[in-house]
Amino acid sequence: MTFDEKVTLLRSLPKFKVAPISDIRAIAFVLKEKETIEDDDAIVGQKGNIKLCLTHDDIGKILREYPDLEDKLR
Repeated sequence: MTFDEKVTLLRSLPKFKVAPISDIRAIAFVLKEKETIEDDDAIVGQKGNIKLCLTHDDIGKILREYPDLEDKLR
């Protein structure tokens, strides 16, 4: 999935519809595509059988730069 496809998918999710595009792009940049989810992964979105995930470390890094996203990522 390309970066632009990740941005589009995030923008289509209800909790991200009103988020600023800079926030969406920051999240899309660190999203990982996985078919199998590990214990510390947080699923952000899904397209087909591919799940877009963030680890808890990824979430912590995003929240340091974008603290207003905490309610959307937790």
